[in-house]
Amino acid sequence: MKNKIIKLIIIIVILLIILDQLSKILITNFYEYPIGNDYLKIEIDRNTGMALGFNDGNLKNIFITLFILFIVAIFIKNQLDRFDKKTAIAISMILGGAISNLIDRIFRGYVLDFFKIFNLCVFNLADIFIVVGWILLVVFIIDFSRK
Repeated sequence: MKNKIIKLIIIIVILLIILDQLSKILITNFYEYPIGNDYLKIEIDRNTGMALGFNDGNLKNIFITLFILFIVAIFIKNQLDRFDKKTAIAISMILGGAISNLIDRIFRGYVLDFFKIFNLCVFNLADIFIVVGWILLVVFIIDFSRK
């Protein structure tokens, strides 16, 4: 079971990284001007800060992301026997999104964001994967603790 979970995590992480990076390649190659309205818009933003553009400082962000990934890897290694497929999918979403944004920071010098909601925040698919992954993980942990 342990090897199946590891394989599942690796496959999902790779697929999510490809999906996010492909979306960023398409946006950079075919984007011309903002598309949408005041509520939801596609508009390129080069985020050199952390989440939602806070704390500008690219090198520091790379180290923070690597540290978080390291902690998550240790958690996965120590808890792998307790993972089911649902938990593996949630963790894969978090890892896939974080690694894809880390790839942006290393190779672009910034994270490419392009979904804009209400002129409040700009994000990308990797950010969606991370947020949904954390929400699912919390739900699964609460569900597990009830049992």
